[in-house]
This record gives sequence, C-alpha cells and structure tokens, in this order.
Amino acid sequence: MTPDLLGGLLTDPIVGAQAPTRKSREHPGTGSATLESRSLERRRQLADFLKRRRAAMDPERVGVAAPASRRRTPGLRREEVAALAGVSVDWYIRLEQARAERPSPSVLDALSRTFELSTDERAHLYALARAERPPLTTTPHEEPDAALLRVLRALPPTTPAMVLGRQWDVLAWNDGLSELLVPFDQLPPERRNLVELTFLDPRMRGRYAEWPAVAEETVANFRASVARNLELPDVQRLVTRLIRRSEEFTRWWRQHDVREKSTGVKVFRSGDQLIKYRYDTLLAPSAADQRLITYTPVGSPETGAGEP
Repeated sequence: MTPDLLGGLLTDPIVGAQAPTRKSREHPGTGSATLESRSLERRRQLADFLKRRRAAMDPERVGVAAPASRRRTPGLRREEVAALAGVSVDWYIRLEQARAERPSPSVLDALSRTFELSTDERAHLYALARAERPPLTTTPHEEPDAALLRVLRALPPTTPAMVLGRQWDVLAWNDGLSELLVPFDQLPPERRNLVELTFLDPRMRGRYAEWPAVAEETVANFRASVARNLELPDVQRLVTRLIRRSEEFTRWWRQHDVREKSTGVKVFRSGDQLIKYRYDTLLAPSAADQRLITYTPVGSPETGAGEP
C-alpha cells in the first residue's frame, strides 16, 4: 500500500524538530538543549541495553564456534553481533558507545533477531533507538468484547445487531442481522467485513434503498475510525483491495471526507416493501475501536413500488 492510496495518513513522526526556546527558574536553558539531552540519554540507555543483551547470549547456541576458554567476558563479541546482524562492526560499536543517531528499522529488526528479543524487548529497543513503536508484522487477533457480546445475545431477533471490530470486521451478529443484510454464517471469516460487503457484495448493495448515500457515508465513517489503525497490515490490505475493485470506494476514499456517525436512519428493501431502521452505536467499555450497532424499526413498512 502506497501513502497516496491511504490518503497520506501514514506518516513518520517528526523526531528531533527544534522546540521553541524558553527559559524559566524551573527549566533553565533552551528547548533545543533539552531535546539534545533527552536524545543523549536515550542513546546511553540503548547502549546499555545492547551491551546487556550481548553479554546474555550463548555463543555456541548461535553457532559461534570460538572456545569459551578463549573469551575474557561472557556472551558475544561486538564483531560477532555485527556479523550475525549483517551490519558493519564500526556501526555497531558506535551504537554501544552511544554515538549513533537513530538507527534504521532494518538495523533494529536485525538486532532483534540476533538477540532473540521478545515482543516487549523489541518495543523497548525501538523506543530507545527511535522514540517510536516498532512496525507491526502481523495484525493482532481480535475477539468481540465480552460486554458487547452479552448485550448482543440479550437482544431479541427483531432487533438486528452486530459487533464491529477495529477495521469493521463483523465479529458477532444475531439472526436478525443476517435476515436484514446477508447470511453472515455462510460467509468465510475473512469476508465478514461491513465495508467490503457494502461495496463488493451485490446482495448487500441491493438491500439499501439509497445505496449511494449509504456507501458514501460508510466510507467517511470508516475513514474516521480506521485512522487510528492504519498501520495494521490487514487494514492496508483491505483498503488496497477495495481501491482495486471498486471505483466508487476509490472516489470517496480519495475525497478524504471524515464523519464519525453513531446514529441515523437507513431504508432497507424487504421484498416489495421499504423498511426504515434507526441505527445506534454503543462503544465497548474495554476494547478500543469495537462497537455494537443495533437496528430498530421506525414506523410501518412502506410499499417499494416505483423505487429506483
């Protein structure tokens, strides 16, 4: 996924930008000096972290054959770490001497593999080296929030409802929703996505009496909520797939309209009738970016004769 397709939302954080110069009794000196001291402290902490991880490594286990009796200190030598990580010896020495500025993600990932770092240790390495979170290689598995699931199961079938995940995957639903939209239990899990179904499933498109308005609103709502998770690989793959397969999605996505809407009215087709439903959204108390959406009938069914 290229940045232009994602609307420029994926940007690297600006690190090292000069802060306004301010002096006070509590904080003497300039803002730039404070930033420099923080950067130096992170480099020192990074150097200490690397030295300790290097000392903890077992040379024989990683394939370094030098006899232990010929080693003055435990662990790997600096040149051995550099060779295993595929970086220059001079560059690695500079890292351990707190003289290297902002190593690249590829270098950090190579060191993570060399030192066999855990997920938490890798995140700590990135925080010290770049003051940012490491890039995700996979999207964390998502389960429906327990509280939302209890509410969903307590609703009658006459109230269609679903639990949406962070990228608008339908994580749970009731029979009423399958009757209103599409039979979700007949879809493979990777295709149970509300945005994808809205644009790529003819059955779903046919359910909406005013599909263009609903679809455009869906993109604006989706863009507003998914901006918090655009770094996730599955989100990027979803947006890429929709751009490649739907001209309408591409047009509205590139407009960059943002409207996070939690309630409203939609008109659905049911046979030869039109039925209005009010939808309402309940956010999860503990799972970020999950929501329960319920549909409540509004008034009596109307005839669908003459509708486009």
